[in-house]
Amino acid sequence: MDFAQIRRIVDELAGSAASEVKVETGGMKIHLRFAHAHAAPVAVAAPGAETVTAPMPGVVYLAPSPGAAPFAGIGAQVASGDTLLLVEAMKSMLPVRAPFDAVVEDILTSDESPVEMGQPLMRLRPVSA
Repeated sequence: MDFAQIRRIVDELAGSAASEVKVETGGMKIHLRFAHAHAAPVAVAAPGAETVTAPMPGVVYLAPSPGAAPFAGIGAQVASGDTLLLVEAMKSMLPVRAPFDAVVEDILTSDESPVEMGQPLMRLRPVSA
């Protein structure tokens, strides 16, 4: 099994309801656990606002590449499924997507900072379609 095959497994599972996979082939064992970014956000103290949390420990990237515009800045309107940021773990990038149509109220982390699973990343205010 090569890195491309592992990456395909990660990409497929990141968009599914699966939370864990174990693969053993050719003397290699891989065990992956996922906390999904599309899980329901957790309510925070600000009335009407909800937070999006880190789906796994890793490093946050607010833009698709160095020097590029961020995926979503404060005040930006995002649609359900839009990429808000990336979390990198073991050279794999997991997009964290908006769970509903919203306005970005606050960004609670900084670019290229380490985060822990469940750490608040952004505060979103839902908008009606």
